[in-house]
Amino acid sequence: MMKNIVFETSLGPVEGWRDGNVVRATGIPYAKASRYHLPEEVAISPLPFPAGKKSPACPQNPSRKTRALLGRDILEGITLTEDCQYLSITLPGIPPPPSGWPVMVWVYGGSYTSGAGDSPVYDPYPLVEENEVIVVSINYRLGVMGFLGGYHNIPANLGLLDIMAALKWIQKHIPAFGGDPGNVTLFGQSAGGDAIAHLMLAEDVGELFHKVIIQSAPLGIRKNRAAMIRKMISHAITTAGSADIEDLLKLQSDLVLSMKRFGIKGGMPFGVQYGHYPLPPEKDAEKIWRQRSGQWKVLIGWTERETSVFVPFDKKLKAVGRIPGLGKPVLEWLIRKTTDRIYRNPGKVFASDIAAGGGVVYRYSIHWGDRNSGIRAAHISDISLLFGRKGLWESSAFSQGKSPEELEQAGREIRQIWCRFARTGALDEHRKIPGIIEYRRVHAS
Repeated sequence: MMKNIVFETSLGPVEGWRDGNVVRATGIPYAKASRYHLPEEVAISPLPFPAGKKSPACPQNPSRKTRALLGRDILEGITLTEDCQYLSITLPGIPPPPSGWPVMVWVYGGSYTSGAGDSPVYDPYPLVEENEVIVVSINYRLGVMGFLGGYHNIPANLGLLDIMAALKWIQKHIPAFGGDPGNVTLFGQSAGGDAIAHLMLAEDVGELFHKVIIQSAPLGIRKNRAAMIRKMISHAITTAGSADIEDLLKLQSDLVLSMKRFGIKGGMPFGVQYGHYPLPPEKDAEKIWRQRSGQWKVLIGWTERETSVFVPFDKKLKAVGRIPGLGKPVLEWLIRKTTDRIYRNPGKVFASDIAAGGGVVYRYSIHWGDRNSGIRAAHISDISLLFGRKGLWESSAFSQGKSPEELEQAGREIRQIWCRFARTGALDEHRKIPGIIEYRRVHAS
């Protein structure tokens, strides 16, 4: 049996393990919090701490849609528990440079109601092996447990505060794993990207991170959510507190369904709450992003046809696509318009705000996918390129019409760009890789 690899942290020794060309230290508690309480750093026990299990994730309802798209269960091998403040570290299997490895912190998406840092679909093995970076995958509270507060003395934004607690732990302890606490990049997709954008507004973030990669953040639905949140609270106010987890998850499911009356924003009813610590009032968001623009270097983008991922699950959209002659052009128009409204246009505004404030910001668009696939260049397509060992994504909807070799090559290109940005904060002024990605530096107008 291979001897465990010991990391000497200020909390005590942590025993990791070698996995091929990388080293893992998994399932490490970064904080602890009882239901609806603030996270507090916790000592690890026993010592030496055996960091060999996957991090447990926040309780959540299963997603039939996600399983259909990915061809597998995202929670495969994951334990669900309210005690979910854990992180996992993947690092190169070679000695670090004197300055330490660049650190990339993954914040998963899932509409603020689902996800797990150690899901097999988020395996950072290729990122770490190919590019010699450290990837830290974190878990945080979700849904009614993490992103609905402001009543019964329940704090709002507990999931966001969990992420901040994880970043504080990383600042203190990542040097023991060979990481550079002065070079930390947050990267996250969908709700994860949205959370990162809002961390850039938060109080008390200080020097917790230095660069951000915001992938497919639905910034177009971040405004004017107060009425919806009040309605959600009115439903939740009698169920919180001592309710068992099954009742909480049923409440969460009922809220997701009932908030559809609020239109597009009701498609992701849970989220951050402005005006509650650590976030400012909604009206101040753009001003603060501009004021802080020099604090972080930014890479922000989207996939070319984000909302095409929802077509297979919407009877009306599928019917539109089947109309003879006009169906496909009309469906493409709808996909383009909704992608513009939710992702692309607000993303461009965000990038312009950062540039106007004097910050360094790049904007990208991913075009990956077979032209005959209905969900090519869709929401989540970027995840298939960033993560997972060979074979993981070949049965997913995002790889239809593409060979394993094409998937591997495109993935290497994306991973190299992401890690170059994480290492230096600088990319080419403009670059296009046909059929994969195009990006450019955004300058103040």
